[in-house]
Amino acid sequence: MHVLRIDSREESELSERVLEKAQALNIKAEKEWLDIGDYVFNSVCFEAKSSFDFLQSIMTKRLWNQMDNMDRAFDDNLVIVYGSFDAAFRTYAAHTKTTMDKRAYRTLLHRRFYGSMGRIILDYDCNLIWCKDANTAAEIICTVCKMQPHDREVYAPRIVKRITTTDLRADVLCTIKGVSPKKAEDLLKKFGSIMEIGEATTEEICEIEGIGKVLAARIIKTLHTENKMEI
Repeated sequence: MHVLRIDSREESELSERVLEKAQALNIKAEKEWLDIGDYVFNSVCFEAKSSFDFLQSIMTKRLWNQMDNMDRAFDDNLVIVYGSFDAAFRTYAAHTKTTMDKRAYRTLLHRRFYGSMGRIILDYDCNLIWCKDANTAAEIICTVCKMQPHDREVYAPRIVKRITTTDLRADVLCTIKGVSPKKAEDLLKKFGSIMEIGEATTEEICEIEGIGKVLAARIIKTLHTENKMEI
C-alpha cells in the first residue's frame, strides 16, 4: 500500500487537515523525518507553506535551497502556498524592523512574493498552486495522492517544442523533462556532444550544478532507450 509520508516536524493546521482528509480517502499516512519536502507520496514531493512562511523563506533565501533539493531528488514537485499576501505582510512586518516607509516596504515585499512565484514556475521543473486556506491545500495534497498511483490516460497534446536556443543540440536535450536551457548548455560544455553525454555515468552528470541522481538517470535512460519516448 502506498504511504503518504509527513515530515514529523510538521505541527501545523495543515498537517492536521491532511491527516483527516487522508483518512477519509483511505490513504495511509505516517509521520517521519523528511530531509526534503513537507509531504512525500511515491515520486511526488510537496512543499507546503502558509503565505507568511512563503514570504519568510523568500527573504531568508531558504526557499531556493529547498527548490534545488526537490528538483534533484524527485520526479514530480509541487509547491502549495495558502493564505493571502496581505496576511503574510501584516505578520512579517510585525516581526521585522525596517527604516523603510511602510508603503515602500509593502511594495518591496509584494514584488518579492509574486516574483518568487514567477521564478518557481519558470526556472524550476515544478508546479505551483496558491489557494485560500489550509483546508483547501490539504484537499489538493490528498487528491493528488489518491490519483497518483493509478493508471490514467494522461492528456498529452501533440505539440513540437519551440526552439529556445541557437544550438540544436541544446534544444534536443531540453525535450528531456527537467533539463533547462542552462542545464543543456552546461552538459554540452562539460561533455562536448550528445553522444558523450549518453556515455557518461550518473555520477559524472551529477557533477553539474542543479542536476541530481533522478534527473541524471532520466537523461541517460532517454539517450540510451530503444523504445519510443514521448515529449
